[in-house]
Amino acid sequence: MHRSASALLAALLMLSLSACMETGPDLPAAAAPGLAPPIPVDNRAKADFARMTGINSDAVAAISGDATRSYVYFDLFAANKAAVTAAPDRLCRYYGKSLKSSYVTDPGDRVPGMKALVVACN
Repeated sequence: MHRSASALLAALLMLSLSACMETGPDLPAAAAPGLAPPIPVDNRAKADFARMTGINSDAVAAISGDATRSYVYFDLFAANKAAVTAAPDRLCRYYGKSLKSSYVTDPGDRVPGMKALVVACN
């Protein structure tokens, strides 16, 4: 009886831990060709990041690139998930363009907890 209770407890613990794992926003991951460039130093005001992407400013570390291809480096756990999902379209509108494609990948320096949103605009 004690052994089966331990197994049941372990199974419940594994299920609860798997629910805590985040894979990122629901963006097309199948198109992700690889890693983004390493996270650059970006000294702009955090309010600029929020205005450009809609992602809460405390979650964005840097934005690089241009309207053709942009990289938004964000903290997966601090970012509002709905805002990350809406960010590609908002960033392209900020540039006066329309969204062509987007996906989430890891930055080249693989900083734990950080992700890179790769956005291409028309």
